[in-house]
Amino acid sequence: MLEQVLALFPPHIHPLTLVSDPDDVLADETILALLSERGFRLIAERDPIALRYTVQHAMPISAATPVIIITAEPLETLAYDLWQQGAHVELALHQFFPNLAYPALRELSPNQRQRLSTVQAQNGGPSAAIGYQPSLDYLLQTVFEIAPNRVRSVADWLAWLDRYHAHNDPMSALLAQRLLKLLERSPTVADLPLSAMVGDATAYAHFVQQQWASYVHNQLKERADGDYGNAPALPFATDHAMQDLVGRLVRNGTIVPLAVTAALPLPSWTAPAIVPINVDVRQQQWAEGLAWLEQHIAVDLRWEQWQLIARRWAQLTTWRATGVPLEQPQLDRFGQLQARLDSQFTAWIGANYTPLATRALPVPHHLHHVPGWLAQQQHQQPTRRLALLIIDGMALADWLQIRDLWQARNPNWRIDERLVLAQIPSITAISRQALISGRRPAQFAATLLHNRNEQHHWSQFWQAHGLPANASAYATLATYREAASPDVIESRHTQVLCSVSSVLDNKVHSESQGAVGWQATLGVWLHSNEAQHQSAAWLENLINHLHTLRYTVVITSDHGHVEAQGMGTPQEGVLVETRSKRARIYANSDIVRIVQMQFAHTLLWENDGILPAQTRVLVAQGRRAFAPFGALIVSHGGLSIEELIVPLATITQG
Repeated sequence: MLEQVLALFPPHIHPLTLVSDPDDVLADETILALLSERGFRLIAERDPIALRYTVQHAMPISAATPVIIITAEPLETLAYDLWQQGAHVELALHQFFPNLAYPALRELSPNQRQRLSTVQAQNGGPSAAIGYQPSLDYLLQTVFEIAPNRVRSVADWLAWLDRYHAHNDPMSALLAQRLLKLLERSPTVADLPLSAMVGDATAYAHFVQQQWASYVHNQLKERADGDYGNAPALPFATDHAMQDLVGRLVRNGTIVPLAVTAALPLPSWTAPAIVPINVDVRQQQWAEGLAWLEQHIAVDLRWEQWQLIARRWAQLTTWRATGVPLEQPQLDRFGQLQARLDSQFTAWIGANYTPLATRALPVPHHLHHVPGWLAQQQHQQPTRRLALLIIDGMALADWLQIRDLWQARNPNWRIDERLVLAQIPSITAISRQALISGRRPAQFAATLLHNRNEQHHWSQFWQAHGLPANASAYATLATYREAASPDVIESRHTQVLCSVSSVLDNKVHSESQGAVGWQATLGVWLHSNEAQHQSAAWLENLINHLHTLRYTVVITSDHGHVEAQGMGTPQEGVLVETRSKRARIYANSDIVRIVQMQFAHTLLWENDGILPAQTRVLVAQGRRAFAPFGALIVSHGGLSIEELIVPLATITQG
């Protein structure tokens, strides 16, 4: 499929190519990156005015600087002048997989289609056309490597689930329904909570962890006094295949090792998943996480894999900053891994950041996709109110700790979580504006360096999507003690609310003790008195209040943050547009190159098709900062995984 698609876009032939792509064939990350590598600039704007604006700013269009315009509609619906100038390409899934039912093919994500193409290239596809349900079964077997009639044991099922969730690319609801219907006939696994295990990676891991805790508890109780507890649903005690699987479940993070107090010995196969009570359990978790990351960080990763790595890295860095006892060899391995991670993530961002900006729906990839995604949710549930809560400066590692605390105190909350990319440079003025306006920074060039127009951006977006002016509201949350909620939250007219909390970002910028100091600061914020407006509990109470007002709450951040060390501060005076400690913005190409010659450990970011054309960003590489030499700071603006990958979580009451 990859070669077939690329053959339709020879480089340096057509200045303008128009593509009708109702099935999102071009949404595949590899295809997008390769087209970008060939010099194509991709435009995928659903709004005709935004399309015209983007095309105008892509000028000049030539064979040397070609443009591809992608639409889900027939090409005849495009403006006549574009239709007349462009080469025409029409894409549809049945062109590439002719013997499979078209509705079944539409259930696959771009990554899953590529896996199907790879399997068919190796083994061939169906020799004749097959119907809808046989096509679903074929896709389950070829793309997801699951044939329900071959699931002969619970161990087989868990081994498959662990591989499946490791892809971080879940099957569609219809494919999952088909799989569950077939599995319900299996006497081996039919009694397990199959729907939750397939549909929610967190619920799957939680179930396995509970089962493991139940097994260990029963074993210790039996050995101590001969009493038996209730047998867990997962047969750890009797199934040798399950016992062999334990080490893998620990390495992949599905099972968290348990601390045990009993002196009585447990079977030797349990060793990877238990630790003595006098040993910090985080040491073993840290070692497992480090080994997993060393194995999985590679050059040819896709966005789905980077999300998994971001989560594991966030947990690893949190443990390190909160004082997990580590030997020097472990610290050395951590430093080497961090250097690999920085290098390979920066390379991946350089190749994929701009192409991924075309993948806005049904799943957002960049922060500026989020309002469009919210509009889609609002269209599907017009009677439901939406509240976007932006916690400025909240890194993924921060969110994981906040989420765990809130979930423990609010078991009725359902948290649906995904990750998105912040804007580059990852500074508040640019990234938060993009998030609130739903536009690329090039489209708000006049206000690029400040946040004073956010309320106007929010209102303008929703009026363009058909809501009256009084149906959208914007509010900044106060940072002083015992402040009241903004009045607009209570207004019966408000249908879509944007509220911004700068509490964490303010604390980040005042942190002088690096990552260790930040963890202490975050801990105080998480567990401080509920009466303080600055505490996490105040936001938690606000979310519960929003739920009572029929709001679905979506939480995100405009950027994360990272510990960095000063390498000196440029002295360019008024010739720099903004002075972030991790990124500095220039309009003059000569000045930025002079500064780059003075600071070798920097990267020049420009001409990405997302920032304004004349905007040049000098980014500190690795864990360095534009700060006094040797100073330890916590800041943002750069290209690290901590700064650029941020959470996007939907919280509803179950």
